[in-house]
Amino acid sequence: MCGIAGELRFNLGPSQANWEVISEIMSRRGPDDSGTWRDEYCDLVFRRLSILDLSKAGHQPMVSEDGRYILVFNGEVYNFTELRRHLEQRGVRFRSHSDSEVVLYALVEWGRSALDRFNGMFALGFYDARECTLFLARDHAGIKPLYYLQHSAGLVFASQYDQLLAHPWSESLSFSPAAATLYLHLAFVPAPYGILENTYMLEPGSWLEVSSDGKISQGSYYEFPGNQATVLKGQEAFDAVDAAITAAVKRQLVSDVPIGAFLSGGVDSPLICAKMHEVTESGMSAFTIGTGGGIADESQDAIRYARELGIEQIVKHMVTDDAVNMLEDVVSACGEPFGDFSIFPTILVSKLARENYTVMLSGDGGDELFWGYSQRFGQLMDGVGDFRFSRPWRLGLNKFRRLVRLPQTGSHLHCSLGDWQREIHTHLPSAWLRKVFPHMSAWPVDYDIYDYSGCDPDEAGQWVRKNEFVSHLTYVLLKVDRASMYNSMEVRVPLLDRGVIDIAARVDWKTCFDPLKRIGKIPLRNSLARYLPFQTSAKKGFEPPMGKWLRTSLRPVIEEILLTRETLAGVGVDRKALHALYREHLSGSQNYGWGLWPLLSLALWEERYGR
Repeated sequence: MCGIAGELRFNLGPSQANWEVISEIMSRRGPDDSGTWRDEYCDLVFRRLSILDLSKAGHQPMVSEDGRYILVFNGEVYNFTELRRHLEQRGVRFRSHSDSEVVLYALVEWGRSALDRFNGMFALGFYDARECTLFLARDHAGIKPLYYLQHSAGLVFASQYDQLLAHPWSESLSFSPAAATLYLHLAFVPAPYGILENTYMLEPGSWLEVSSDGKISQGSYYEFPGNQATVLKGQEAFDAVDAAITAAVKRQLVSDVPIGAFLSGGVDSPLICAKMHEVTESGMSAFTIGTGGGIADESQDAIRYARELGIEQIVKHMVTDDAVNMLEDVVSACGEPFGDFSIFPTILVSKLARENYTVMLSGDGGDELFWGYSQRFGQLMDGVGDFRFSRPWRLGLNKFRRLVRLPQTGSHLHCSLGDWQREIHTHLPSAWLRKVFPHMSAWPVDYDIYDYSGCDPDEAGQWVRKNEFVSHLTYVLLKVDRASMYNSMEVRVPLLDRGVIDIAARVDWKTCFDPLKRIGKIPLRNSLARYLPFQTSAKKGFEPPMGKWLRTSLRPVIEEILLTRETLAGVGVDRKALHALYREHLSGSQNYGWGLWPLLSLALWEERYGR
């Protein structure tokens, strides 16, 4: 697990960038070693967090034996031993025991097709010094980030967005109207966009190749298998999912340093802990953060899980002062505007675990793969059939339901199921968005991830799951990567192992979700029940009391930093409307913490980076 950066120039000559500064920006991602490599067209920079092969043989940039190919690699490929055997049979002689060297020679031997052989998480830069071409790629699920900036003089890439801001090619860049619109709705900037024009995030499962003559090509090697037949149902599905998760946990325990686990009060991380405890010979430790004792605090459930599993647990509780004391760390960890306030406890639990561990397992991905967001999924599925009718008919249908006291849906408020799903993921209510940002650009037409007009329940159920995987999951993974790597820690996600995803994609949604009880992740619950008689049913989340913080400890910050803004991300602010929004929140009549924090986070980022 590391940090990487580099540049390919379209003209001969030295780089204009200060690579020592750019390397130092990502020093927390890799405090154990650093390295650079350059020729007349390319510079590559690397910071190492030592996990596999702790010797100097794992140093990067890693150069092939003939000197032609150079790799900078961030991540882990868990099936590297199997790939190494195949490469040895083809005559490759290895000098280390690291997965990075396997990745290097896999790319040399198999080219672009090597990516589909990797089962892991990664972002990489691969340079061919003879052809002067740079190849970038990112893992199938987007677990590891990779940003890049296109310029008339070349292309620069990095693990962190703030590294791009430290490059001289970024100095004159303005805000991207499309990215600003997406951020104001979704509270993050999704791939492939960047908050500044000409900056981008490489999409999950994608690659990009650029040559010194300025030619750029890109494509994808992986797409979530969301349209295949769902042939696994009932007990057969339960057994297949359980076996896949067990295999994934075993694969992801490969390490030359100790591994621990995060433990919440939900279902996913307790299951990972149970599997890990079962297959490890030595004891394990789990780490938990309490988020303030409110309705979203899962720490008491997590404590019960640890006790019943018989594993050592370290628990820490957030306090009110954490809100202000952590602002600097939160902005520094993100490096770009980011509005998920659960990053506060995620930074804290990473810091707590890093006192003794370098690698953690987490349960991320279970909600997206197995219909875990049961309330919003149930709401959508209750109303999906309504989209067979026009909006006036849907409005009348909803009135009829109200008269006969049947459950109502919100289908009449939206043009399609996809439009409804987008509204669910919009952090600030749309009416307030239009008031506070009256001149905000329209939703970018090329970001069509929410374009769906179907009304068949089975088809819609599969579509919603795929949509959660390719949209909301990236939001979660960015948070985890930023919080953990800020504390020099690697977090592995067994539920996003390619073997687990392949099985999950074949499971019928009705095997995963009970629409009457509003309970999802039934295959995971079935697996957890093999270890524990107790499990929680309600989805709580992992959230600090941001609504309260914005009324109390963060009030001076929001009044000084946010309420005085005339623009945010280049979009004009109606300050009268913004003040009215905050007053309504202060009164306690509404809780707009979910929508106000992204705006404050954006304002703090602009203050930090002078935008």
